Parts: sequence; C-alpha cells; structure tokens
Amino acid sequence: MFVVALMGLFSSSFIPIFAALATDKSSQYGRAIGEFWTAASLGYASATLIGGVLFQFLNPVYLYALGALFGYTGILVVSFLTKQGLTIAKSSIRPEGYWSLLKQRNVLILCGVSILALISSSSFNSFFTIYLVDSLSGSRLMAGLAATATTAFGAIAFRIVGPLDDRIGRKPMFLLGAVGYAIYFATIYFVTNTVVVTILWTLPIYPLIQASAAALMSDYTSIADRGKGLGILESAISLGGGLGPLIGGVIADATQLQSVILFALAAALGSAALSQLFLKEQAHSPRTLKSEHVSPAPIK
Repeated sequence: MFVVALMGLFSSSFIPIFAALATDKSSQYGRAIGEFWTAASLGYASATLIGGVLFQFLNPVYLYALGALFGYTGILVVSFLTKQGLTIAKSSIRPEGYWSLLKQRNVLILCGVSILALISSSSFNSFFTIYLVDSLSGSRLMAGLAATATTAFGAIAFRIVGPLDDRIGRKPMFLLGAVGYAIYFATIYFVTNTVVVTILWTLPIYPLIQASAAALMSDYTSIADRGKGLGILESAISLGGGLGPLIGGVIADATQLQSVILFALAAALGSAALSQLFLKEQAHSPRTLKSEHVSPAPIK
C-alpha cells in the first residue's frame, strides 16, 4: 500500500503545475484545460494498455522497472525543454497563501461540490466490474473492453468539453456532468441488460466535472495563485475519489451493490442541487489576463 501511495504522489504532482502552465498563455481556460487533460488521458490510456499487455508475458517486477524508465525519461524531457516551455508569467498581483484561498467562498463551494460529485462517481464505478461480472453475469472480456473504451472516450471528451466550457459556460457544463451521473445511476438501477449497462458506463461523464471545475478554479484565481488553486482542487477531487469506494464498500458489505447505486444517485442529485444553488461563474476577460502579466519567470 505504501508503494502504491508513493507512486500516486509522484504521478499526480505534475497535474497542478502543467495545468497552470496551460492556462497561462490563453484566456480560454476551458480549451486550455481540455487540451491538457486530453494529452494526460492519452498518456494514461497508453500506459494502461502497454502494462496490461506486458503483464500477460512478464514478471510484475519488470513492469515496475518499465514505470521507472518512463519516469526518468520524463525527467530528461523536462530538463531539456527550453525556458519558454516551462515559463509562467510573473504577476504584479501579490500571491495568496493556501489558507487565504481556502477561505474564499467560491473556492470552498467548488471543492465541496466536486468532492460530492466524485463520491457519487467512485462509490459505484469502483465496483462496476464486480457488478457486471457477478451480478449481471457479464464477461470479463466485456469489462476489460469497457475500461479501455472509457479511457479512450474520456480523452476525446476532454477535447470537446474544454471549448464548450468557454462557449456555453463552466457552471452549465458542470451541472450537465452532475445531472448526467444522476441519470446514469437511475438508469442502471432499473436496467439489467449487460450490453446496455456497459455502454452507459463508457459514456464520458467525468470530463464534464473535471474540466469544468478546473476552468472555474482558473477563473477564481490569479496567475500567481493558479498552481495552488488547481492543486487544492485536485486534492478535493482525489479526496472524493478516495471516500467514494470506502463508502460504497461499507454499503455493499452491509446490504448489496444495488444499494450503492442508490447512494451514488443521491450523491449525484445532491451535487447537482448544490451546484445550481451556490456555484458561481466569474468572468475573466483577456484584458484582465494581460494586466496580470509583467514578465515571464521560470517555475522553480
């Protein structure tokens, strides 16, 4: 468990840094965030596919060695990038500390509804393979293909959702994700056809939450605090993603998996309602973006 936690620490540490870099050069935060997560999702999908194939033929120790090789390669790539590639504009605005950001109402609400949305998503989706194979008598092959399709569709969805965040709005897209989860869980509670349930599970709902929340956090923070803000958001999302399986497991042990679906439905409806009532959009014009920048300074 310690090794897994350590690997997660290193693999997730780059997210707020590169997400902040993505929004630095563009006032279209939604598009920038969408492109960043598209690239990240393609990387995750490739690594998962390669690891799954090699696991059939190699000792797991070699997979850890391969992961280390990829990590060192990433270090070399970043080390040889030009300063322009890892440069963020220095802001004339005085940066705030983590505590100051956490005291902001918009930041707290965004983190809260994101946690609830991820609890809804992960509480059941973590057990989807068990539900599909054991409860619905689906095949393991179908479950594997569904997992691959989910990752691939997610990468495509991030590329689409980003521009829509800029065009339609961050809050409507976030709400669409929360309501989408509610409809998804309500449907699979009553539908037991394995093909239909599998297709529904592959629908890329999560990018609506992830990309829209990141774009909102970019709106709430200046470029001086963008990395900290996105780091706080990723921590909240990870917290929701960790609490969901824990709660789902307790419910499943006490009752049955069908009860987990009902809990996930209730959490999704709660996230949608709270988002509609309290989540606020904040306009961020290109002129404001330019006024924040003074001169480029490399990230240290």
